[in-house]
Amino acid sequence: MHIFQKLMKFLAVFLLSLSLTAAFSACGSSASSSASPAKASAAAKGGQLTVRMLDIGQGDAFLLEKDGKFVMIDTGDIEHRDQIVALLHKYKVKEISKIIITHPHADHLGGMNAIFKNFKVDAIYDDGMPAATGSYKNYLKQIKANKIPYHVLKAGDEVDFFDGVKYNVLGPVKVIKDQKGNSDFNNNSVVGRLTYGKFSMMFTGDAEKEEEKTILDKGGTLKSDVLKVGHHGSRTSTSPAFLKAVSPKDAFISCGQGNDYGHPHKVTLDKLEKAKVHVYRTDRNGTVTLTTDGSSYHIEKERA
Repeated sequence: MHIFQKLMKFLAVFLLSLSLTAAFSACGSSASSSASPAKASAAAKGGQLTVRMLDIGQGDAFLLEKDGKFVMIDTGDIEHRDQIVALLHKYKVKEISKIIITHPHADHLGGMNAIFKNFKVDAIYDDGMPAATGSYKNYLKQIKANKIPYHVLKAGDEVDFFDGVKYNVLGPVKVIKDQKGNSDFNNNSVVGRLTYGKFSMMFTGDAEKEEEKTILDKGGTLKSDVLKVGHHGSRTSTSPAFLKAVSPKDAFISCGQGNDYGHPHKVTLDKLEKAKVHVYRTDRNGTVTLTTDGSSYHIEKERA
């Protein structure tokens, strides 16, 4: 009996030990499992990226911000200079790390003279297409005088905007000429797809159907959460094939109230509506602000 009692006591202790081990093991798995998504979420966020479509009238001007640094894509027209400076001061801009001028038309390049005078610019990128205008000549003069690094972009290039934020250049794929044999400024626009984590946004400058086709023909990833609609919503841009390839949930259109061009054109708005894309417009909504942590994104309008 004495031996039997010892054996039973040993078995009881052994079974209790196994039970406790299993219990602690289960607790460990549970903790590891719950901590894992938190880590993944923190890694995915990496800070907030803000994209502002500035309300500057009939032109394009986008201000991007992350971790206290700023990037611009286009700078509005000559007549928008005071407005651009006021808006950049409003958002506490002192230094702009990169500026991309999609093409040398005045409603994209025109604000540069005021920016040179009021802010430090660290690098400038454009499509390399020369223009005979005074604003373009002054733009090149200021780049040289201020010894600002200057780069020409083409399809296949990549620019690091911020930590974790990349801008993949999709166009120009090749130089497109107009009917007179001159460089077609709109159709040589710098077109780029921004990515941050799972978020993506397509910036198109004034690219029209001809440049859209060269981008489609070249292939690659075009699918984006948000589309900056080409050429202020003109009928000359946003072909059905390009819209299908990008397949955005939301669209941004930068244009002035009651502009002489009738932008955005009804045919473009109809295509976006048919594709169930939600449209944000500066002429109606004022400055439109998108914020993203690289996982989800949120859009706010200045005006309803």
